[in-house]
Amino acid sequence: MTKKPGFWIVVGVVVVLVVAAAVWGKQYYENRYVGRDYYAMVPLSYDITPQMMHDSGGAEVGLGKTFDLKAYNEHGEEKDISFIVVGDDVARYPQQGAFLLVNASNQIVLNWSLIDKGSIPAAALAKIEAK
Repeated sequence: MTKKPGFWIVVGVVVVLVVAAAVWGKQYYENRYVGRDYYAMVPLSYDITPQMMHDSGGAEVGLGKTFDLKAYNEHGEEKDISFIVVGDDVARYPQQGAFLLVNASNQIVLNWSLIDKGSIPAAALAKIEAK
């Protein structure tokens, strides 16, 4: 009993679709969830006053602050980063003049933390201080 050519065409199409889905899934995951380290400083003139935050429908969700900063990797390459700190306790916010280590993917900021100026690579620090 021989298989019909249509069967092998269907098998071939299924294999191609599975491989394409796997490749797309891997690219999506890496673009969204695999981060690289960047270094930034909150400018001395940056307003860190909490503001009312809104969801995508316009409803109020509480106080917070969106930080939009320029960040640099260890080679001094620039990236615009944006992250939100929620709550009305300004002491939890990165303060003006604070240095940050930001782990960001191509799409989102995954994590941020305060660091000492001395732990910033020279190329990134030179770009930060030039601003």
